[in-house]
Amino acid sequence: MMFNQVTNVPRQWTREVSCADVFMSLSVSFPGLGAEAATVTMTEQLFKSILQEALTDVYGLIGGAVNFVVLQVQGCSAIVRAHERDAHKLWAAAVFATKLGSAKVEVTVNRASPFLMSMSVDSRAWAASIVAGSFEL
Repeated sequence: MMFNQVTNVPRQWTREVSCADVFMSLSVSFPGLGAEAATVTMTEQLFKSILQEALTDVYGLIGGAVNFVVLQVQGCSAIVRAHERDAHKLWAAAVFATKLGSAKVEVTVNRASPFLMSMSVDSRAWAASIVAGSFEL
């Protein structure tokens, strides 16, 4: 038996494949409601309505036709997924959102990432709680 034979294996080309989506962590507040803002129940539909109205106000009906998905709502914060080509539109509309119907609204973009995993934990808050706990502040 001969074990010294060289076999020609076709070379495999690899490339990095990135996700075409951007995930954003957004927060909504209602500054005009005062104490009543705590009683507002945030739902996926309400979050979508705020963003859709903001997109339409900034870009019009045609330009504001952006596909996005509200993945998770927790309190007045949500994780939203949008295609990377529309992410800048969604970000700008969120920053310029000022109203929902007649109520005043403020939307804050907390962070954005092409990876959903980075949205699950806020490392800055986690690190601050660990540091504060170690010094018992």
